[in-house]
Amino acid sequence: MKPFVFSLRGIYLQMFFDRRKEVEYRTRKPVLDLADVVLLYETAPTKMIVASAVVGDIFDDSPTRIWELTGDRGGISKAEFGAYFKGRPRAVAIELKVTRLPTPIALPAGMAPPQAWARWKGEWPLP
Repeated sequence: MKPFVFSLRGIYLQMFFDRRKEVEYRTRKPVLDLADVVLLYETAPTKMIVASAVVGDIFDDSPTRIWELTGDRGGISKAEFGAYFKGRPRAVAIELKVTRLPTPIALPAGMAPPQAWARWKGEWPLP
């Protein structure tokens, strides 16, 4: 199975790099397992893969419970969290141990930038 590519804004990637953020929130649960490696795509202006990450625990529960479990590690305020999950019965938090790549990697030909996440298309780009 091809690895996932997650799309993140630069501000959140920087928070991962600075260790101020340890979990990524999503509205849908991707099919991931503990210790899977994912690629992290930085949206504008970079528009490239800038990091890889090892998946830790994945939490899938009500937004209230997810905030209780991970709010201190999510890099956003409770108000931002509430706005993101407003009206949704489920929330997902994915623990990521992020490593910045020495050189950003372009998406392979034919792969559109992911909206939230996508499967990698092409040869595996990491050693």
